[in-house]
Amino acid sequence: MKRYVYYLIIVNMLGYSISEGHKILLNLKEQGSLLAMVLSVFLGFIILFGFIRFFQTVPGKDLPDLLLAYFPKWLSFIVLGIISVVWFIAGLVSLISFVFILKRFLTPEIPTVFMIIIFLTFITFGILLRTKSILYTLEIVLLITFPFLILLLLKAITSNEFELDYVKEAVMHINHFPSFSAIANSLYVYLGITNLIIFNNQFQQHDFTFTWKDYLIALLLCLGTLLVSFFIPIGLLGYENIDTIPHPMMIATDTLIMPLGIIERVLYVMLTVSIFTTFLSILVHWHVVVQITKKLISTKKITSKQKNWIIVLIIGAFWVISIYLINVFNEYWLLAVSRFFNNLLPFFFFPMILLFQYLKRRAR
Repeated sequence: MKRYVYYLIIVNMLGYSISEGHKILLNLKEQGSLLAMVLSVFLGFIILFGFIRFFQTVPGKDLPDLLLAYFPKWLSFIVLGIISVVWFIAGLVSLISFVFILKRFLTPEIPTVFMIIIFLTFITFGILLRTKSILYTLEIVLLITFPFLILLLLKAITSNEFELDYVKEAVMHINHFPSFSAIANSLYVYLGITNLIIFNNQFQQHDFTFTWKDYLIALLLCLGTLLVSFFIPIGLLGYENIDTIPHPMMIATDTLIMPLGIIERVLYVMLTVSIFTTFLSILVHWHVVVQITKKLISTKKITSKQKNWIIVLIIGAFWVISIYLINVFNEYWLLAVSRFFNNLLPFFFFPMILLFQYLKRRAR
């Protein structure tokens, strides 16, 4: 079962590589982005260690169960409500970002509202699955897409279009002290493990062992994702004006071709893989929100029919907010909101580790 912990980490990593986060780091290339990636390894280890070690001590239990057991009900509702909002926004940003990508690169004539409705339809069916079924879905989709990801990576770094001189120029700025925004956006790639707040209820004591070797592998995967997302667009598109390019990872892959492939433009392969990985990322985030909602309403003395209607209302709110914001936002606003949201995340997740320590003390 340990592999499913890796899947949670990897899904978040892949979602990051096409999100606004890597675009923000490229915009901050002369404000310490590269050094921020290095420093993020230490902060990322704190996140990984804090979440994994805590949930290893409470096998088969999720955070809502623990909060409702050891905290006053009103306080549990507040904490879980804030967590639900954060997870919902994380999925929403991924959804809107990818709809903009599809609009620009694949379906410019199709209205964004129609595209987001299609996505929401599939996501709605997905988030209502059992938690174990979500884990099985992650495994199947990642096993299918992984060979294509390796192909894309090898194609990019071996391409004649990849200029090592641009990469060297970027490395020259490693001596710049990182801004807080650069550190916060680098940290995002490590946050896949935080989904254990719900998915831990699927892991029993003998299923969930994470050794120091596992920590090292997870950290290297996350750091590798940061470096690939940073250097491949620079190597393919140049250093000077990379911060003026929208969706640099997508445009970078569009510089690549496979003359002997079934699909000549690598962009279409990248878009196909991105559809699956974005779907998984949103699926995980919003499934957490739905499961937290179910835990909260289970504390109320209401009928099963009323509980079902509450879930319907929550999902209806997902639809209404998503459709409204896709009409209100543009790519500039999405980038600004993503940067603001990512800057807030360290103030949210590090206190959660302190919360875990307090829960341990209350449990004793």
